[in-house]
Amino acid sequence: MSPEEQNAFLKKILEQVWFGGGKGDEETPKKEAKTRLTPAQCLVLAGLIGGVLEVNSVLVNKDQQVQIILIGSLKRKTAMDNLLDSIGAKSFDEVMRAIVGHFR
Repeated sequence: MSPEEQNAFLKKILEQVWFGGGKGDEETPKKEAKTRLTPAQCLVLAGLIGGVLEVNSVLVNKDQQVQIILIGSLKRKTAMDNLLDSIGAKSFDEVMRAIVGHFR
């Protein structure tokens, strides 16, 4: 999804939060009010679209109730976090050779 599409989608979500687009609740039809998103729902959607949240698991119980477990972090990655992520993708042998080669 392009940044323009993300912005348009988020704008649409935010418009739905404000019942009636600035009009009073009395002017909002009842059928339309059922389709409105809550602020929490908007934040979840924004987190999923923005890549801050990802689906960890989907659970379905015997009553067919669905639970979607999301996971994410609000903390921005530091340079050290990125370095450790790149090292974690390498084999132990590659890491040890790099360390030993650095001190030669």
